[in-house]
Parts: sequence; structure tokens; C-alpha cells
Amino acid sequence: MVATVLVAALVLLSIAAARTADVSSARALDRTTRLVAVLLEGREHGLMRGAQVFVKNPSSWPLLIERRPEDMLDLAVEATERTGASWVQIVDDRGVRLAKSDEPTAPAVSLSSSVLIAGALDGTPTTGAGVTGDSLLFQAVAVPFVVASRVAGVLMAAQIVDSALAANVKAVTASDVVFYVTDTAQVPRIAASTLGRDSALTTMLRRFARDASRDRPNDSTRTATLPGADVELRGEHYVGRGAALRSAGGDVLGGFIALRSREAEMAPYVALRRWIIVAGLLGLAVAFVLAYLTARSVARPVLALADATRRAADGDYSAAVDVDSNDEVGELADAVRTMLADLREKEALVAVIRTPLTFTQAPDGVSAPVAAVTTAGERRAGGLALDAAAPIVAGRVLARRYAIAEQLGVGGSGVVYRAFDRELGEVVAVKTVRPDVLAVDPTALERLKSEIRLARRISHRNVVRTHDLGEADGMYFITMEYVTGTSLRELIDRGTRLPVPAVVAIAKQLCRALEVAHEQGVIHRDIKPQNLMVQPDGTLKVMDFGVARLAERVSQLTSTGMVVGTPAYMAPEQLMDDPIDARADIYATGVVMYECLTGHRPVEGTSPHVLMARMLSSTIRAPHEENPVVPKLLSAIVMRTLSKEADARPSTAGELYDLLAQIEE
Repeated sequence: MVATVLVAALVLLSIAAARTADVSSARALDRTTRLVAVLLEGREHGLMRGAQVFVKNPSSWPLLIERRPEDMLDLAVEATERTGASWVQIVDDRGVRLAKSDEPTAPAVSLSSSVLIAGALDGTPTTGAGVTGDSLLFQAVAVPFVVASRVAGVLMAAQIVDSALAANVKAVTASDVVFYVTDTAQVPRIAASTLGRDSALTTMLRRFARDASRDRPNDSTRTATLPGADVELRGEHYVGRGAALRSAGGDVLGGFIALRSREAEMAPYVALRRWIIVAGLLGLAVAFVLAYLTARSVARPVLALADATRRAADGDYSAAVDVDSNDEVGELADAVRTMLADLREKEALVAVIRTPLTFTQAPDGVSAPVAAVTTAGERRAGGLALDAAAPIVAGRVLARRYAIAEQLGVGGSGVVYRAFDRELGEVVAVKTVRPDVLAVDPTALERLKSEIRLARRISHRNVVRTHDLGEADGMYFITMEYVTGTSLRELIDRGTRLPVPAVVAIAKQLCRALEVAHEQGVIHRDIKPQNLMVQPDGTLKVMDFGVARLAERVSQLTSTGMVVGTPAYMAPEQLMDDPIDARADIYATGVVMYECLTGHRPVEGTSPHVLMARMLSSTIRAPHEENPVVPKLLSAIVMRTLSKEADARPSTAGELYDLLAQIEE
């Protein structure tokens, strides 16, 4: 990005600089050509005034009339000094030269053919440019000597255009200037120049002289500004603009060209561009260094995270994520750190459940070994004997769709079967309501309908998914996800306390399930180990939303005075049949954690009344007091969930999850 901006800035600067330099050069050349024209015109006027003053001096008239050669030469020299001319020559009334100040032996030739002299002989002061020798350019004026109302002679004063004039122009305008003359064949020759004499300059002058010969003179100055001229001199590109100089008769005798170096005009911009390039390169160097350091600061932790995830994919969850950052990489590191912690906790949970026995779900708190046979020869489910004369026998097809394979367990309000869905081609669990339960509890059917309505609103990997509600021969049943695993009740009943990482894994997954349910306004109301199934990979599944209800629901489906749920895991407000919210499930989660860590529930009782009395009167010992390996932070969290007052507990399952996430292994 820095390089792109730098290149773009340089391109834009070059374009703008070129345009600005062209405009600046054009303006400067216009000023220079005007200045040279004004300067030449000023020199001409000054020369004219000096000559006119000199010819009006009566003391010179007798000398002119007598025409003695020595006197004429002296007069010419004196006129040169008085007018400031380079040289002066004097001619008589017929146009014959009498003397020339810089050439004492100049022959007495007739100059009457010169327009300059002829005009003065007619009594009119005349000006014009002239050429002498091969390349000497001069400005000349011719003023008549008027004696007794007649022209007695002419004073011609000339001033050379030389390199000194060119140098003065350059000093004032910072522009180079070239004065040139042309011969009869219009071949230009350099008369004076600040650039010396160069073949390329001569070639340019030929082209310029051709254009000048076609131009019309200005009435006052006999000069005309001409189009520009370009020339390459000594590796520099010059642009020019000039004017032609004409004689008194209007013939082009030469001219001048003002030139400006484009490189000189571009010099400030070139210097600026150089500094921009230097600054840009320094910026690029700094950017590269910062980019390298930033890349290292990002890449090193990312590579460490990648290594941790690869090790996790290989089953090694012990990688330490030592990344301390507050940016997105830090968030990624926190996520990987949390993932590894969850995997370690699940690994500990998997280690607990790795036993020869595999259990399948039995909602309503029942777990059953698939092929376990008791000494009495009865198939059992969580300690509850299955009636041999069960309502549904293996092989029966419910609703012409669900083929019953075997009975899995019996709960407080229904019987669970493993069945095959012939339409979808998959194994499902079927739960029915026993006729005797329907006869005793008239609300059982409504509770069953409530279960399917509410449970279908909850979709989460830690919740047993409910499929559909059906009826066959007057018997209601629901179909749900078939889960293979071991109930948490079975793990606790093995007689050993669960490891802390395994308990944290169970609690976190339970929090995730409850958080989703509570967001849908559903309170489980019967969280207990019997309703928590642990799959072989350590995934927890929450079952039996049959007694759950909407938090805002007012009507009571249970009979008056009947408490729904398992008393030992109920919050005080639930035991007292007061209005409850999500914090009742938080309390039950605390009881489950306490039991997993200590091997027993925090409060025991043979009836709800006894439980309530003991809750209000007894003091619960903290888990770390019962089991020294329990971290004090985890113990404090469990005790907070078991607070008698609902306001003292974590307000949401998400808040409880965040607290559990703070526990370090």
C-alpha cells in the first residue's frame, strides 16, 4: 500500500510538475521577449535622443560646411562619446560618407541607397537594425543636420548588440538569450549568446529564421513575437520564444530568441520528487520492518495455536497456549484454550465411563444396561424392574411405522422402547404413557403434549432431540433421538467420587443445554443425574422435558398441591410450590455437581417436608471440606448455586458457565 501510494504520488507529481513547468516557462519567455523588445526599443530611443541633441549643437555646423576630413573624424568621435553609440559616421547632403569614428580610413562612399540614410536626407529621423561583417548586429539611428532650413548632412549612430547585452538580459530574467543575424540567403549566424555557439542551436535558428521571414513587422518596434522553438543542448531541453529584428526598410536582418531550460524549471520539482522518493523508501523500510515485526507477533502465536490444534486432533490436549494478546489473535487463543480445557475435561469424563457396560437412554430418570441380566433373571432399568407383561411387546409396529425392538426402561410416567422408524430407516426411542399412570394422573396426557411442544423448540447437541407425537390404539407416544451411553446416576452409584475435570465437563455441558432452553423460555424443573446421559465420547445429553413448562405460563397442569420434579434436587421455592424461574434449574445443577464431587447430595430427606426443614435449618458443608481435591473456587461456585435465596445464585446458565470456565486444572 505504501509503495502504491508512493508511485501514485510520484506520477501525479510528475504530471503536475510538467504542466506547471510548461506554464511557468511560457510566462517567463513571454516576459523575457517583452523585456528584450522594450530594452532594444529603449536603447534605440536613447540613441535617437542623443543624436538629435548633438545635431542641434550650432558649433558643429561650420565643421560640417567646411568638410575637412580631420574635422569630420573629430566630429564623429565626439558624437560617439556624446550619444553613447558604438560608432558614428557622418555623411554629407548627398549621402557620401565623410567620416566613421571607428574607422579613420573609411572610404568616401555613397550611402544614399540605404533606407536609413535616405530617410534622414529627406529630413526625417530614421531608425533600424543593421548588420556589419558576417555576424555583427547593431541598432542604428540617422538624424539630419538641419542648417538654415536645409539638410546639410546626416549623423548615423550605431550601437552593437553584443554578449554584454545578452548577459544583462539573463541576469534580469534568468532566461538565456540568443541574438542572430541572417544573410541574403536567410542563413542565420549567432551574433551574441549566453549559451555559446552550438550546431544544434544553429539548426534551431534556421527553422526559427524561416518563420521570422514570413512574419509582419510591428509598426512601432519593427519586431514581432514568433512561435516557440525547442532545442536539445548538452543534454538539456530548452524551449524558446523570440522575435525578428528588421531594418528601416522592413527587411528581416536577424532577431533574438529567449530560451529556458525545462530541466531548470523542473529542478524544484525534481528535488521535491527526490525527497519524496527518499521519504517513501524510508517509509517502505519502516513499513517492512513493522510488517515483519507485526507478522512475527501474529504468526508466532498463530503457529503455536495451529500446533496445539494439530496435537488436539491427535488426541493430545495438554498443549499450553501461552498467548497474551488483546486483539483478534488473543480471542482466538482464548477460544483454543477453552476448547482444550473442554477436551481435557471430556477426556477425564470418558475415562470415568470406560467400563464393560454400555447404557442406553431411559427418560424419566431410568438407565438400562443393554444386555445386563440380574440374578433373578429380570431385565432392569436403573433399578426399576420391567414388567414382563409390558404393554408393547417386541415386534409390534406402532402407527404402521415404528417397529418395537426392545424395552429400554421404565420411568415415573412412561415406558421407553428402542424402535426402528421404517419410513426414515433409522433407530429412534419411543416413549409411551402407561395406562395406569393415565388413570391415576389425569394431567399426564397434557404433560406429554406439553413435552413435545416445548422440547421441539430446543435444538442443541446437549439436548435429546424430540421428533414427533403419535397415537396408536388410544395410546399416546412420542419419538425422540436414540442415545447410547451411561446415565450420570449410574456413574455416581459406582461408589467413587468423580474427578474434578469430569465434573466440570458435565456442568459446562449442562449449562450450555440449559442456556438454550432458558432462551426459549423453557425451564426443565427436573434436573437430576437420572436425566443426564453421558455418551461414550463424553458428550452430555439432557433428557426428559416432560415436566418442563414455559416460564411465563400461569396455568398449572399438575394437580393442586402436587409438586412436579424430584424433591432432593429441587430449589426451596420449587418445594414450596412458589413461582420459579431459570434459577431453579441452577440450584438443581448445583446439587448435581455437589453429588458428583462428594458422592452424596447436600441435603437428604425422606419427604419434601423433611427436605425443606433441613434446607432451612442445616448448614451445608462445602464440597472442598468433604473432598479435599476439590478446588476452593469450584467449591465456592457450587455453594453459590445452592443458595437458599434465588437472588444469590447465578442469574443465568451462561453466567454459571463463565464462572466454571475460570477453574484451572
